[in-house]
Amino acid sequence: MQCKSIGLWLVGVAAPLAFLLAGCEVSSASRKIEVNPNSATIKYGQALTLSAINGYVYTWSLSDNTLGTLNTRQGQQVIYTSLTDPATPVVQIVTVSSKFSDTDASGSGSNAPVVHTAEAYITHINSSNSPPAS
Repeated sequence: MQCKSIGLWLVGVAAPLAFLLAGCEVSSASRKIEVNPNSATIKYGQALTLSAINGYVYTWSLSDNTLGTLNTRQGQQVIYTSLTDPATPVVQIVTVSSKFSDTDASGSGSNAPVVHTAEAYITHINSSNSPPAS
């Protein structure tokens, strides 16, 4: 990610404000975000850390809030915890999204903001079952 400079005359307290007002660019808005791991198998009570890359501000969501929980819905990394002990395997889809734009504060960019998403598939198995062999 590259941020456009607005001049060296801004120093001290004004510099952080200048950074926020200048806006940032993603070097390529066509580059897709990724989530790691993109699949996993877990049992009731187990937790898994998910990380996103190639984006800017990340927002996370779940396909079914009864299957598991996230420790936060914002940020590059989240912890997913299983809340279910299903009789048969069930899949939770964890989606991460990030908004991309090459428009800076001057409005000189050429692309309108675009939201990119990536998904992780978390298979919940019964706590008495073993995960499939890799």
